[in-house]
Amino acid sequence: MNAETAELLDSDLLKDAEATAQRPALAPSDEIQTAVRLPAITPPPPAPATATMPLPAVSFPPQSRVPTMSGHRPEVPASRPSWLQALLATTFPPPAATLDPEAARLARRRAGAGFVGLALAFAFVAMVTGLRGAPDDPSIAPVVAAALVLSHALVALGAGAFSFGLLRMAERLLRD
Repeated sequence: MNAETAELLDSDLLKDAEATAQRPALAPSDEIQTAVRLPAITPPPPAPATATMPLPAVSFPPQSRVPTMSGHRPEVPASRPSWLQALLATTFPPPAATLDPEAARLARRRAGAGFVGLALAFAFVAMVTGLRGAPDDPSIAPVVAAALVLSHALVALGAGAFSFGLLRMAERLLRD
């Protein structure tokens, strides 16, 4: 590029800048109309049934502030079941139409026997854990040894209580 073309380009740019600065602002009538005016919406016609039907008498009973119509009881809204009831209703299978009493009794006896077996296992765990003594290692601090004995006792109490609960359930299932 030589000096003449560079000068020519610079002068063209100056002319465009001057022309832009001297251009008058657009008048409001020259702006583009973007909002289109829509026709007004006509209201619905009045209901003809209001002139032919008599209005019911509305009274306010003294004990409530809810208006009641004469001859009509107030509608009670349908109670919605709780989320827990809805969840349980969808997860449980529908009840069987006819349940064989002998099969139900046999199932209760099997469940009771299973609970007795689990209760005996937890009772054994409770005895083994509860009868364990303090550790004999001299490197263990006495506070740590006491904490171990206490934790063994708590585990034994929990296993014994769970065993007792299983025995109570087995008793209810096995008793006719």
